[in-house]
Amino acid sequence: MKIYKYIRQKPFSINYKDNYTILDLASLFLKTNNDSTIILKDEKPIYIITNTDLINYFLNKDEKLTIQEIIEKYPKHLIAVNKNDDIYDAYKKMRGACIEHLIVVDDEGKLVGEVYQKDLVMKFVEFALKDELTGLNNSRFLDTIIQRYNGSNAKIGVIFIDIDDFKHFNDEFGHKVGDEVIQFVAEAIKVSIREIDFGFRYGGDEFVVMVFEQPKEIVFKIAKRIFDKITSQEYKTYGKVSVSVGIAMYPEDNKDLREVIKLADKELYIAKNSGKGKIESVD
Repeated sequence: MKIYKYIRQKPFSINYKDNYTILDLASLFLKTNNDSTIILKDEKPIYIITNTDLINYFLNKDEKLTIQEIIEKYPKHLIAVNKNDDIYDAYKKMRGACIEHLIVVDDEGKLVGEVYQKDLVMKFVEFALKDELTGLNNSRFLDTIIQRYNGSNAKIGVIFIDIDDFKHFNDEFGHKVGDEVIQFVAEAIKVSIREIDFGFRYGGDEFVVMVFEQPKEIVFKIAKRIFDKITSQEYKTYGKVSVSVGIAMYPEDNKDLREVIKLADKELYIAKNSGKGKIESVD
């Protein structure tokens, strides 16, 4: 993953030749609500001043010094990365240098943007819990949710969804179209559930939805809403998409949430074996 996808665009910068004092710069910080300023010379970054630096300058009574004088008095080794560098390598540089801001430049060394360590940390958390292709939660997060709610008094409806004849899309149209079909189903799930519910890409062309604190009839309605959104549309490239769906309830059908997921999966295969494109639920 390239770093340019995760930069903060248009970081606050000033020209080395602009004879700002630290007091001037502090005023700009307040007006722009930035916490760093990049100093440019010939459009290329040569220095960075953070809000922590500003505090130190004031403590040292340097507020009347110009930017040029500050650079001379407090020289820094400027660390920058190319916009095409790997995001993980960039983070390692930040950790190794104990810095919170990382400057991003293009192939000519000109300023492109800035990366904050806190942004990358949050992005890595998202990577760990989200499926990259669909943006749904991944199976790792599903395990966390199972551990959190197994044995609890929560009522959870589990909807298991599988794309019918998915191999056909890959074989007939290629894996790019196969990915588009998966994304299409994922979007139907996202727009059909509430914020308190969870959608997961279980693996391949399988999806799990968890609906919280709703009776079985409402869970069925949500499953039907997802089903209808998927099956009612037709695309010129690959036609219609069919899915089979299975539903089970926790703790009504089993007091082990993992077993409930298996029951929903079992109902899904009952739907597949009875002609596909159906919704089945535990009686």
